Order: sequence, then structure tokens, then C-alpha cells
Amino acid sequence: MTSKPLDMPPVGQPSGLASGRQHTTSSPVELEHITCDLCGADDAEPVLDLRDLIHRTTDLPFTLVRCRRCGLRYLNPRPLPAQLGRFYPADYAPHRRAGLSAAARRWLLRRELRTLWPLLAPPRRVLELGCGSGDLLQLVRELGNPNVLGIEPSAAADQARQRWGLDVIRGTLEEARLPAGSFDAALAQHVLEHLPSPSATLAELARVLRPGGALVLWLPNAGSWTARAWGAAWMGYDAPRHLYTFERTTLRALLERHGFSVAEVRHEWVGIEWSWGLRLALRRRGHEGDALDRLLARLHLPLAVAATPVSLAAALAGRSGRVRVVARFHA
Repeated sequence: MTSKPLDMPPVGQPSGLASGRQHTTSSPVELEHITCDLCGADDAEPVLDLRDLIHRTTDLPFTLVRCRRCGLRYLNPRPLPAQLGRFYPADYAPHRRAGLSAAARRWLLRRELRTLWPLLAPPRRVLELGCGSGDLLQLVRELGNPNVLGIEPSAAADQARQRWGLDVIRGTLEEARLPAGSFDAALAQHVLEHLPSPSATLAELARVLRPGGALVLWLPNAGSWTARAWGAAWMGYDAPRHLYTFERTTLRALLERHGFSVAEVRHEWVGIEWSWGLRLALRRRGHEGDALDRLLARLHLPLAVAATPVSLAAALAGRSGRVRVVARFHA
């Protein structure tokens, strides 16, 4: 593994939905060259040139590569793990909603949790990785299971404790050093793609889950119609926060490597990725923060609703941009 510094130029203020405050430091960003997290090979080919189009924390370009041996896609080179925090605005919250959108999201999550309830019902112990401000774990409690624990590396851990009274450990799963076999289910809502080593975290999950336990993942699907249609403007790439993107084959291989077997894959049908794709495609063409960008921000929800029939067709074809995966752990 090698690293080198690059200058991070100052950036301007975000607008619209990308409302997080940006880091304006001009200190160097150190990049590291890594090997494939799935197969260990150092044999990757460039796929796409990516930029931070959503939160615009940097103007640096990033390269998405694909391992020639196993097909895993990842950023290479990438920022050192210790520097990744600078690319998350202080109010970063990808699932934050307000008003009608918040109510709709909460309703959808409750429906999902009811579907998953056989895996989550008491007396089972439920762990959530990257729990943020705790909204998902609080819903698990409201549905009837108080046996929950959150893991969150950011200051959102304090918000989860203060707002909901949740038991949350601030740090990473590896740092928490939880007892072996102490949980029956683990939730990771759009977390796996952010991790410096998904393989290392899955190995730790395999240690803390009991045999027969369940892992529920929500994550982008690089084998989707939206990924193909939008290319470097697909919101699922979200460089440099998303260090990995998975297709069905690479995700299954990674899970099986650590003793998990895929039990279910559910494709989401909401049209948010088509709405964001249009906006990010225009940003790549120089429309960041201009009148058109602001107009698309105001029309985000209507555009997402209008795109729902296409998203539904993609879901029925097994090609939607976001999926929920249930995997079982076999010791």
C-alpha cells in the first residue's frame, strides 16, 4: 500500500438538497493505493472518473476501478482512512427528511421492519452499524423490541442518545469489541459501501452474530438500470464517501467468504435515483448551484414520483438502483 499527498482546493457553498456545509481547508489530502478487498489482487482497470457531485466537499477527481479477477468495483487510489471524515459535512445525514418526505420515509421503514419482524422480534438482540441519529433503531423499539444497540462513529451517536435514549457506542464495530455470539440480528443501512474494508467488518460481524443470525443490508446496486443510464452521475457512486460499489455477484461472493448466505434480495422501487441522476448529470456539465440546479432541487420530489413507474419496472426486472439484502450467518 502506498500513499501520496494531493492538494485539496477550496470549494464554494452548496445549494438545494446538497445542503451540508463543505470543508474549505486547502491542506493536502493523502491518497493510498489499495488491493482488492474481496480477492486481494492488485490487478484493476479504470472504469469511471468520479467527482463529489452531491456534497461538493472537494474538486479532486477520483477513479473507480474494477478488479480484473473478481469484478469488485472500488475507488483506487483513495483518501487515507484517517482523512475520510473531511468529506462528510458537519450535518451529513443522507436519510434526513422533513415534512411529508419524512413522514413517507418513516411509514416505508415501518413497513419494512414489519416484514423483517421475524428476524427482529424480542427476545432477539439487534445491532445496527452506522445507526446515525437512531431513527431506525427507535422504530425497532416502537414495534416492540427494546433489546437494541447502535454503533456510530460520528457525533450523531450523541444525538441518538439524547433524542431517543438509545444505547449507542461511538466508534467502529471493530473498536467496540463486543462479546462473541452476542447478537441475533445486525442492520446496516447504506453502510457497507462507506467502509475502508467491508471484508474486515463482515469478519467482525461473523464473530458477534450467533450461528443462524441475520444480517440485513441496504445498499446501492451497481448492476442497476440507473447505474448504466447515468454513468458517473449515478448517485450510488457518491465519491469519495462510497469507497465500494457492489453488484449481485460481488456482494454474494463477499458475504459467502465470511460465512453468510443470501436469503433474500428486495429491489426498491422509489424513483429518487432518476431525479438525482438528472440533477447530477447537469452538474457534471457545469450547472452546479445555478438556476437550473436550484429548480431541480425544488422539483426533486415530483420528479421522483414521476420516475416511479420506471423504477418499478427496474425493480420487477431485478435491476433497481437500491436493494435490501437479507443474509444468514452459518458458523
